[in-house]
This record gives sequence, C-alpha cells and structure tokens, in this order.
Amino acid sequence: MGFIRGTVRGTGRVLGRIFDYRVDKWIGYEYLKGTFQKTYDIGKDVFTPEQATHQETFKEAINRLQLTEADIQKRVKEFWMLLIFYLLLAFAILAYAMYMAFQGAVLATIMSFSLSFYCASQCFRYHFWLFQIKHRKLGCTLKEWFNSSIDANEDS
Repeated sequence: MGFIRGTVRGTGRVLGRIFDYRVDKWIGYEYLKGTFQKTYDIGKDVFTPEQATHQETFKEAINRLQLTEADIQKRVKEFWMLLIFYLLLAFAILAYAMYMAFQGAVLATIMSFSLSFYCASQCFRYHFWLFQIKHRKLGCTLKEWFNSSIDANEDS
C-alpha cells in the first residue's frame, strides 16, 4: 500500500512540473480581481456627486463673480439657445437612430441612441440651470425642479 501511495505522490509531483493544475493561474485570477476593483473604484467616483465645499446664496455668488443683471440675462439667453440646440440635436439623432434600426444596423442604432441620450442630458442640464436662475436659488434639488414643472403644467 505504501508503494502505491508513494508512486501516486511521486507521479503528482512529476505531473505538477509538466502540467500546471492551478486553475487560478490559468485564468489570471489576480489580474481579473485587480481589474474589477479598479472598475468598481472608477464607477464609484463617477456616480458619486461632488459635495460643495461651501454654501452660498444666489446674491453672494453674484457679488463674488461681480455679475450685473445684464450679465445674468445674457447667460439666460445663452442657456435657452443651448437648450433648444441640444433638444433639436437630440430629436435629429433619435430620428437617425430609428432609421438605422429599420435598416438593421445594430451598432449604429446603439451609438445613435447613446448620443441622443447625451444630448437629452445636456437639455436637462441647461434647463436646470435656467430653473435656478429663475428662482434665484443655488443648490436646488431635482425634486424642486420636478415639482415646479408639474405645478407649471397644472396652472396652464
């Protein structure tokens, strides 16, 4: 019995030198683990909003930036122009995405939808900034923005 065990162990050592049976080394477990950790860290940084270093009111910001009412009205006009531009661009790209979907170009459709979502996010951004200027309040929440748009619809 001892001879058989010794032979099996000896064979295992010889085969271990010829054939690597450590599966974690085959698939690069340590490399994959590091890659997933870096991806997680980057995702966490991207989706965690930055916190303001200090709180200030709208009037304090105007004073700090030395803005006049004419400057603010100019910015409002710029934001409206950008809002309309991105809105039209989003609809144009969305129409192109639908066209590409009917043509069967899957990759172009996915890319076009992604670009239209980006343009829509820019629309939201500029509309939200306009909302803050209109209400003369910095640090408005999404809830305030959403509720004001619902209230505006109920008034009409």
